[in-house]
Amino acid sequence: MPTTGKLTGPLFTECAEWIWEQLQEEGFMLAGELIELILATERELAVHTRPIEEIAEVLADEFRMRGISGCPGEITSALILQVLQWEDDFLGFAGIRREES
Repeated sequence: MPTTGKLTGPLFTECAEWIWEQLQEEGFMLAGELIELILATERELAVHTRPIEEIAEVLADEFRMRGISGCPGEITSALILQVLQWEDDFLGFAGIRREES
């Protein structure tokens, strides 16, 4: 979990849970920990301020290099992009600019 920026602590957890709920409603079945991993890794790599399409590609490459996969299969940039789009919505509702998150 990130320790800097505005998306930390309980707000980080709330964001991940909210994204998980939205994806469930869209028919995506994935572990909530995967969403937390995506959100945390984009901040760990300090790429969260880039365009979301670029973030999705960077994270997909990073997860491949680390040998991290989803269950079943790999974590694709398309899946990551879905998470990032919902993250943008959450940040908007919370009044937080992506650069501040």
